[in-house]
Amino acid sequence: MAFGEWMSESKKYIIGILVVGAVLAIIPFATSFDQYTILLLATALIYGIFVVAWNIIGGYAGQLDLGAFAYIALGGIVASQLMIVYGITPWIGMFLGAAASAGLAIIIGIPTFRFGIREVWYALLSAALVVIMNNIFHMPQVLGSLDHYLPSVSGWFYLEFPTYENIYWFVTVALMFVMLINLMISHSKVGYYLRAIREDELVAEALGIDVRKYKLVALATYASILGFMGYVYVVLQGTFSYHTFNAPESIGIAIMGIIGGLGSIAGTLVSGFSLKLIGDYLRGSLGATIPGLNLLIYGLLLVIIGIFEPDGFAGIYRKYFHKEKSASKVSKK
Repeated sequence: MAFGEWMSESKKYIIGILVVGAVLAIIPFATSFDQYTILLLATALIYGIFVVAWNIIGGYAGQLDLGAFAYIALGGIVASQLMIVYGITPWIGMFLGAAASAGLAIIIGIPTFRFGIREVWYALLSAALVVIMNNIFHMPQVLGSLDHYLPSVSGWFYLEFPTYENIYWFVTVALMFVMLINLMISHSKVGYYLRAIREDELVAEALGIDVRKYKLVALATYASILGFMGYVYVVLQGTFSYHTFNAPESIGIAIMGIIGGLGSIAGTLVSGFSLKLIGDYLRGSLGATIPGLNLLIYGLLLVIIGIFEPDGFAGIYRKYFHKEKSASKVSKK
C-alpha cells in the first residue's frame, strides 16, 4: 500500500489519535494538578500502552503472550542501571532497554516458533519466562534481594521530576506513538499476514506466508515497546528489584487485552486504562478495609464482561454504537 493511500485510508483514525492525545493532555489542568490523581492517571495510561502493545502479538498475531513484565522489567532495569552506574541519560538508556527486550524476545522466539509451539504451550512458556527472569535477577550477582532506587535528580535529562505532570505528558505522547504503530501495522501487509496467522496458522502457512518470520516480527515489536517504556514504569513505581519481573501483572496485561477485544486499538486502550484505574481505586478504597475484596470485585467485573460480550469492549462498541448509527440512517430515509 502506497503511503498516500495509507494516509487517505487512515485519516479518521489519525485524527482520533490526535483528539485522544489532546483530551488527555488537558486533564492535569482539569484536576488542578492534584498529584495523586495525576499519578493514578499516568500509571493507568502506561498500562494502556502495555495493553495496546500486547495487541500486536496477542490481537493481530493471536499469540496468548503472558510474558509482558519480562520485557518491561528488563528494559526498565537496563536503562535504570545505565543511569545509576554510568550516568547515561535514559533518553539513550530507554532505547538500549528496548533493544535488550527485543533481543530477549528474539532469543526466545526463534526456537519457540521454529518448533511450532503455540496456543496454551506458548502461553505457559511466556509465563515461565517471567519467573525465570525473576530468579536470575534475584541472584546476589545481579540485583539480589534489595530494592533499588533511582538517584534523587530531576529534569528532562533524567526524565524525573518533583511533580508528576511532566511524566504524565510524556506517557501521553508515547501512547499516541504506540497507537500509531498499531495503526500502521494493522493497515500494512504485516498486519494482514498476522491476522491470517491468527485465524488459522496452518492455512496461512499453506498460502505461502512465512509464519515464523511474522510472528517473530510481532513479538520483537511488542517487546521493544515494553522495554522502552520500562524505565518510565520504574520512575512511576519509584523503585525496581527482581520483583519487577511480576508474573501476575503479566497475566493481567493479557486479560486486559482480551477484554478490550483482539485486534482493536481503541478497545485495548480503554480496557488497559479503565481496568487499571478501577483496580487501583478498589485496592486503595477497599483493600485495607476488607483484604482481597478489591480483587474479588475486579475479577467479577472481568467475568461479567467475558460472559455477556466475548468480543470485549470492542464488541460492545460495535453492537450498540453501530446499531444506533444504522438506526439513525434508516430513520432519515
